[in-house]
Amino acid sequence: MATKKVNPLENDVEALDSHLEMLSRKFDRLRALYENYFMGIEKQPPMVPRRELNRLMLETQQLNIHKSTQRFKFQTLNQKWVTYIAYWNRTMREIENGTYRRDVARAQRAQAEAGNAMTIEQALAMGIPSTRAKAFVERQNRMSEMRKASTARNGKPANPAETAPAAPAPAENAIRGISDRELESFYENYRKARVETGDHRPLRGIDELKQKLRPQIEQVLREHKVERATLDVSIEDGKVKVRARPAS
Repeated sequence: MATKKVNPLENDVEALDSHLEMLSRKFDRLRALYENYFMGIEKQPPMVPRRELNRLMLETQQLNIHKSTQRFKFQTLNQKWVTYIAYWNRTMREIENGTYRRDVARAQRAQAEAGNAMTIEQALAMGIPSTRAKAFVERQNRMSEMRKASTARNGKPANPAETAPAAPAPAENAIRGISDRELESFYENYRKARVETGDHRPLRGIDELKQKLRPQIEQVLREHKVERATLDVSIEDGKVKVRARPAS
């Protein structure tokens, strides 16, 4: 009768600790890579590191983890993994379908600034996959025509619920005093500063960074009695510094 082969990690507490730390670092790194892709910073989704981490997570699920603290740590990480897999898959579908909120908002700004129909070249420059660029452009131009027609017919903007292909961002995710566009620009400067200083630690996703910066921005608005704030990125003593200040 064949005996089950025991993974060495099951009987080595320190090795299993190191393994779980490695999984956590890889997860944080993958989450940052996906945020960069959703922001348009990266042009391709991080499928290779995702497949690697998926393999490691499946292998770890097969372990008989004896220590309760280690078991709890992996269960927590696994729950986050399942949640983010669903989020990444959903967002990827929205990008492919041309309904991703950030892409739609950027497209509408581009059309408003240019004053004419969107082109495939503009869509590609925004990071829309080439396989979906034509459909995305057609959808955005169709929505734009619907808004114009409604405005001409009613003398007021179209009902967003009728014309917008994607739901607006949840109110709790917005930050008073600074726009999403300004935050995207700040995030890119922050990322470049991290690269310049040689900081290779996992990069926070933009949504996580927004929540961390929210109290600082609200304090600036409150103390300076202003309605708008801005974020500065600087490098001091080899470290990246972020400061909120009143917008000029």
